[in-house]
Amino acid sequence: MRTKHRLLFATTAFASLLAFGTFTPAKADVFESTEVNPDNFIAIAVPYGSGNYQLLVLEQLSSKRACWRENGSAPIRVEPLLLNFDFTNICGRSTDSNGYSIRMGNTDMGQKLDFNIVKGDGEIVLVGSNLRDRSIPPIRIGSTKGMTSGFMKFILEPGWRFAKRTYQGRMLGHIYLTNDAVASSSGTRPTRLLPLPQVPIEPPIEPPVREVIFTKPGAAPPATREPVPTTRPETRPLPQKPTSRPRVVPTF
Repeated sequence: MRTKHRLLFATTAFASLLAFGTFTPAKADVFESTEVNPDNFIAIAVPYGSGNYQLLVLEQLSSKRACWRENGSAPIRVEPLLLNFDFTNICGRSTDSNGYSIRMGNTDMGQKLDFNIVKGDGEIVLVGSNLRDRSIPPIRIGSTKGMTSGFMKFILEPGWRFAKRTYQGRMLGHIYLTNDAVASSSGTRPTRLLPLPQVPIEPPIEPPVREVIFTKPGAAPPATREPVPTTRPETRPLPQKPTSRPRVVPTF
């Protein structure tokens, strides 16, 4: 009886892992993918800390309420509407490698490539970096096409699109950013992006401190002092009176 209960528990746990897309077998090749409606997905650059960004992927699961709103262009600003209501079964939110990964050439690259965000020339760039050899140039996946404060949409490069992970024909919750091109060991396909050097920022030069004198309205300005000479005036010796000799009285 105990063996039967253990088997039932193991089967239920396995089904739960598949439902949430967190099951990872020994070989990632057992996973497949299926095409999705790209309008139901968005990759977002979320600012945090001092000039840092992280990747957020949202999915519109139901048409009951909109999960986000887009404004402007180059860059496209994103307003995450799901923060204003209970988005259970309405919006999907993936914030790390448990919820999204890279797929190239019909191969799951989750164990070889990782998402990174770098600053480009006036934009934020989403790249795939080699986990085993950081000297291999990263693969450019998308960019914001501009800079602004707040959340920004990643515009995917040509050939890149969203897909969902499947296992034995069953769709999981895991999201792929996929490309049909095959990733090479040199990282030359499909598009390379060399990391930009970090330029040190020189501290600003502070202006000299000026003394400010506050005077009451209507009050006379303070009198200025004449400069005090640093040398003493020349002194002349006083005239000396002639000394008189004592009068000698002759005695007879």
